[in-house]
Amino acid sequence: MSVEFGLVWFSAALLCALALVPIVYLVRSRRLDLSAQQAARYERVAKLPFGTGENYVRVRERLTRRGRTAMWGVLAALVVWSPFVLWGASWGSSLFLWLITLSIVIGVLTVSSVAETVHDQLRAPSADTPRVAHSRRLTTQDYLQPWRCALAPVALGAASAGVTAVLAWWIAQPGRIATDTVLWCVGFLAFAIIVFVVMRVMERVVLSQPQVASDDLQLAWDDLFRADALWSLRSAATMAAALPLGMAAGTLTLTPIAVAPPELTTIMSSWTPVLIGATQVTYSLGLGRMAASRYPAAFRPQGRRSPAMSGTLPQGDGA
Repeated sequence: MSVEFGLVWFSAALLCALALVPIVYLVRSRRLDLSAQQAARYERVAKLPFGTGENYVRVRERLTRRGRTAMWGVLAALVVWSPFVLWGASWGSSLFLWLITLSIVIGVLTVSSVAETVHDQLRAPSADTPRVAHSRRLTTQDYLQPWRCALAPVALGAASAGVTAVLAWWIAQPGRIATDTVLWCVGFLAFAIIVFVVMRVMERVVLSQPQVASDDLQLAWDDLFRADALWSLRSAATMAAALPLGMAAGTLTLTPIAVAPPELTTIMSSWTPVLIGATQVTYSLGLGRMAASRYPAAFRPQGRRSPAMSGTLPQGDGA
């Protein structure tokens, strides 16, 4: 059995295993006990109480909707990308396996989070429902900690510097770096810049939507979902920048020790998976968290030491 044939079977098995994840989730997420467990975990991570039964139901339903939307998207992406993955495996290339991973993480998970957030905010409240709102228009910096805001532009800046170094080396010594490697580096950098621009546009869309809340605690929960959507956008831009950064880092570290120009798949499988994995872990750890200033005064980190502060909530901004 040839290597290419074995890689096709391996890729097919991997695609089936990946498809089982959304299928199992979509089946099990209909169970009320599982959605309740998910809401309880989210409450522990956020360190924000539900307060009322209405808030609990609202948060649980939003989490379920967000999860199901993401899993349907992942399943659709697998169906669309599977032929390309198998085609790539048939001639011994794993490049498309990385592309499918990136497309799922960047495209599906980000779009589903943003779409759910915007969809929920577009719901019109009843005319007799009390409303609270922030006293000023908030920005991404109000929702995310400084390091989370800086991660995407820093990654894009590092990727730009790395690709520039690869271009300079290729111009100075054309025979040391393959032309297709340079083209992929430049192409991935252009893709990362496009994703960054789209991220900024989508951030404005998320922030421009009205928030429907009748007390500070409800507003804080809505802020938390908004922070998750903004963090998804920032992580998508960081993940996109990891591609040219990993390609450039692989080229700059492998070329000096190679006799011939390293192959594209070798370069891409060196630093790129490490950077993408690190970004994915960072993204997962950041979900369910927001800047301390977005919490109601009684539940801010500096105020949790005093039990007396958690008795009532003011009906105002809370910022």
